[in-house]
Amino acid sequence: MDEPIRILILEDSPADAELLQRDILKGGIWCVSRVVETREDFLRGLSDFAPDIILCDNELPHFDGSTALRLAREVRPGAPFILVTGSISDEAAAAMLASGATDYVLKDRRSRLVPAIRRALEEAEERVRRSRAEDAVRRTEEQMAHSALFDALTGLPNRPHLLDRLGKTLEAARGDRGRFALFLIDLDHFKDVNDSLGHTAGDRLLVSVAERLRGILRPRDTVARLGGDEFAVLAGTVGDAAQATGLAERIQKALSAPVLLGESEIAAPVSIGLVLGPAQYDAPEDLLRDADTALYRAKEKGRARVAVFDESMHARVEAVLRTQSDLRQALARREFRVLYQPIVSLDTNLVSGCEALLRWDHPGRGLVPPADFIPIAEETGAIVPIGEWVLREACAQAQAWAYLGPAAPSVAVNLSARQFRERGLGRTIERILRESGLPARRLKLEVTETAILHDADEAAVIVSQLRDLGVGFALDDFGTGHSSLAYVKRFPLSDLKIDRSFVMDITTNAEAAAIAGAVVNLGHNLGLTVIAEGIETEDQWIFLCDLHCDAGQGYHLGRPMTAGALEDLLRASAPPALGGPAAPSRSPATDRRKPRKIQPVPHDDLT
Repeated sequence: MDEPIRILILEDSPADAELLQRDILKGGIWCVSRVVETREDFLRGLSDFAPDIILCDNELPHFDGSTALRLAREVRPGAPFILVTGSISDEAAAAMLASGATDYVLKDRRSRLVPAIRRALEEAEERVRRSRAEDAVRRTEEQMAHSALFDALTGLPNRPHLLDRLGKTLEAARGDRGRFALFLIDLDHFKDVNDSLGHTAGDRLLVSVAERLRGILRPRDTVARLGGDEFAVLAGTVGDAAQATGLAERIQKALSAPVLLGESEIAAPVSIGLVLGPAQYDAPEDLLRDADTALYRAKEKGRARVAVFDESMHARVEAVLRTQSDLRQALARREFRVLYQPIVSLDTNLVSGCEALLRWDHPGRGLVPPADFIPIAEETGAIVPIGEWVLREACAQAQAWAYLGPAAPSVAVNLSARQFRERGLGRTIERILRESGLPARRLKLEVTETAILHDADEAAVIVSQLRDLGVGFALDDFGTGHSSLAYVKRFPLSDLKIDRSFVMDITTNAEAAAIAGAVVNLGHNLGLTVIAEGIETEDQWIFLCDLHCDAGQGYHLGRPMTAGALEDLLRASAPPALGGPAAPSRSPATDRRKPRKIQPVPHDDLT
């Protein structure tokens, strides 16, 4: 024991009090004691002396043991109370014990006093231990109950808590108490924050989002974190879809303001899926499912969007899930193939290269348009092994054309944003080139502005590594993203590709024509080859010739075709040394010589 036991002795006889103190010390109990005689002193001693045990005479002037026991239980309920008296009847002793006394000792049997004190203190200590253990268990249970219903990081209600609130809201709505809305909110680029700034910064961003949501909503609305970067808002008494959509837009605006994380300012754009209740809903899980479906649709529309659930979305989600499942098997089942679209030099009118294009020949659905499966493959990560397969196929095929000599085309392969960020990309491409035997100079990789500007510093390193191998690099869909001259100059590119959206209107829209001309001039000033995509008419071709664009591709020049069809075309246009016809001399741009159209080999599978 670290401190002496504090004993409060209520005794009106100084001699008896001294005997009690002597007996206690002789019994080996380390203690300090205080002797009091009156009610007032007893109350004061209970408060300021804070005794560990109380010894009380039963016969006091104007004050008895039962009154002292009652006062002790009120002021110092945990302290053992031992009655020490000259005489007491069995009935009175039983009554005292029933009222809370710990024990009683007769003064002529003081030998029992020390054992009684030790026993009382041990029992009191055991009660304290038991009480502390019970308190700990209770606190643990409370913490577990809280953890079961609240998110540890943000303190917001969690998924089970939200489902409980949804259930109660549905019950209330059945009583015709008004409509409500459920919003499912997802941070669009949260993974990028974690990857670039670390998980601590990611957690701080989540806490900031939680605080902002609480700040803009009404007290009766429920804000929950469902896990990861997904939040939910349950808003009661929403009048109609327009009011709910307005609230969604207010949420987006509140969350779009940048958050300072260390030295970086990070915006948190969000996509929102919205479902209105009560409608036909019976279970809260159904509401959450449909809100999730709407959220998926919002992300499909391009991120930072709001989508309101309608029944037609179910069929779309089911189709997406089927596509995801089929994609996992398609590579092993050899359902993919590569077609090649010619890239034609505007100077010589000859094929100078080709772009490898992925096609999926589904056994049950036929040809699946790339727009229907590429985004899904990108989202699920399936694009990484699929993209590597395309690279292998394209490099092997390009090397098979090596016998054509100077007529052998370079091959351009698209890299998705997911592939571009994949660790070890350079090693993978180097290995594929080595295994195929294709010289690096005959491979060009195409990436979009969005992919390359996602993390500009890292992208510059990756592009430099691949350029050091001798691989060409084209910036695809140029002009549609957020690039600037400063960014383009940072990357050791070889090509710029004018997006088809500008080429489509180049002969009818002055702004599109001006942009195309500016891209051509920019590319040439930087020493880059400029390629126009989506050339579908002769007028577009001639206009681009006048701009001195270097090359082009599009249906007017040649549709995607099989490797065999492109090989026939290459042989037909090969230099005379390889048995091909002599190339016609180039006329001045003002001559506007008509392009030779490159027809695809008729085939049902070409798109």
